[in-house]
Amino acid sequence: MYKKILVGVDGSESSKKACEVAVELAKKLGSELIIATIYSAPTIPIGDVPPYPPTVPKEVEEKLKVMLKELEDYARKEGVKAESKILPVWATPGAGLVVEADRLGCALIVIGSRGLTGIKRALIGSVADYVVKNSGCSVLIVR
Repeated sequence: MYKKILVGVDGSESSKKACEVAVELAKKLGSELIIATIYSAPTIPIGDVPPYPPTVPKEVEEKLKVMLKELEDYARKEGVKAESKILPVWATPGAGLVVEADRLGCALIVIGSRGLTGIKRALIGSVADYVVKNSGCSVLIVR
């Protein structure tokens, strides 16, 4: 049913919970799990967006790799075929997840929700909201 599952993580408690749920699903369904974090470039160049991804600063990459390795090791310990990726994009995290899930052929995106409402959600935006509205595959939001 879900041969490939993409779980988006950012180091927050809600994303760790989403990863736990994704691992359980992947284990029960025999799915491949891709644990991904989006590195969204702080500024988008003026004019056309370049065809290459932005460069992840070394100190950021090192921290992200530590987080991803911990989650990947957890998944593998649970018997799940897993890989982790840092996905640098010239877009918002939500848009990055949607594009990468499509590019990787994922059937399901699992993400955590921080539960923002009202003005905070309007000002900050919601990755989960964006993914639900724009994804071409199924989406599971974990609270």
